[in-house]
Amino acid sequence: MLGEIKMKSTYELISKYILLFMCIFCLVGCSSKKEVKEELNFYEDNDKLITIDDVDIKVDEVMPYLLQVKMEFEELGGEDVWDHNDFSGGKKAEDVAKLAVLDNLIRTKILVKKSDEMGITITESEEKDVNAQALKYYDDLEKADIENYHLTKESIFNSFKEYRLVNKVIVEMTKGYVPKEEELNNKLLENENYAKLKSSSLEDMLLSLKVVHIFIKTHEKNDNGEYVLISPDIEEKAKKEIEDIYKKAVDGEEFASLVKKYSQDESTKDNNGEYILPVRLLDDNFQSLIELEPGEISDIKKSDYGYHIFKVIEKILPTDEEVKEFEEEFKKYESQLKEEYKEQLKNSAFNKIYDEWKNNTVVDLNEDLWARIDIFGNINENPISDKNIE
Repeated sequence: MLGEIKMKSTYELISKYILLFMCIFCLVGCSSKKEVKEELNFYEDNDKLITIDDVDIKVDEVMPYLLQVKMEFEELGGEDVWDHNDFSGGKKAEDVAKLAVLDNLIRTKILVKKSDEMGITITESEEKDVNAQALKYYDDLEKADIENYHLTKESIFNSFKEYRLVNKVIVEMTKGYVPKEEELNNKLLENENYAKLKSSSLEDMLLSLKVVHIFIKTHEKNDNGEYVLISPDIEEKAKKEIEDIYKKAVDGEEFASLVKKYSQDESTKDNNGEYILPVRLLDDNFQSLIELEPGEISDIKKSDYGYHIFKVIEKILPTDEEVKEFEEEFKKYESQLKEEYKEQLKNSAFNKIYDEWKNNTVVDLNEDLWARIDIFGNINENPISDKNIE
């Protein structure tokens, strides 16, 4: 069942690394399910949430951050993500989200202040671009979000302008940064997929096996395309069946007959269970197949979908053309990884600078007010946090 065997792509690229504070302004629309208080003067003059050195931050400035983090969490965990009481390290999902909001708000405000100290400003053309993006974002928002978070065009414009200033500070501080070659190589080798490709011989990496396959399934797709157990007792039944088949195979019964009689691999019915299996695509659980010689039978293999037995028919070495193509693809893969790790190392270098700035900044948080603000933009009469906000 070729399509059912869990495999790894040879050229799988690493996930993108995105700073959380940058995600705050990947602004997309989403509607909140919570109701807010109907008071007209929602924010009073003394609704000061944070003072950073001598700069006061009012409640309305945190609202775009709350909305965006809410949307990010719901995109990853669904709208019921807020029901998790142990989302991370014993913290509720809302407490983790609020920590992200607070960290990002403080970071942004510190960097905006640094932009002023460094004489970094937004040009006229940049301001036009920022305003256009902010207006589009605001116009795309759900009416419920605007009302629930008491958002205004001005608060959204300010958020976008601050984000642009933050980016300009980072660019200025990392201008000309080049990581050490040794540091970059160490990062590359930390990537298991890259390290495996780098250390393996081309012959082993590009080797393919012509195999015959017996498959007994334990899972099948449901209406949502998810693999689920066929029945509660299927694992035990399938295991006993594959063990009986394996005994017959090692006792000398013709493998082709066993395939025809027992295998539930519909994808190979037309070719008697045969197919070509590139070794480099095999999941770790199947890597031992490379040690088999033609004519030998594997032990029983377990996958997420069922049980497998393989018989190796032939080992197929790569052609010169396949070797050349692989080398070209590997160079592209390596180059892309290097660029991603360079960016990651550059971000790490900047974070060290930021940490120094933060350590020299006085941050005074109105903890009572912050505890009463929830992720849905409400200011409650009593604190809703379980004091996980640090």
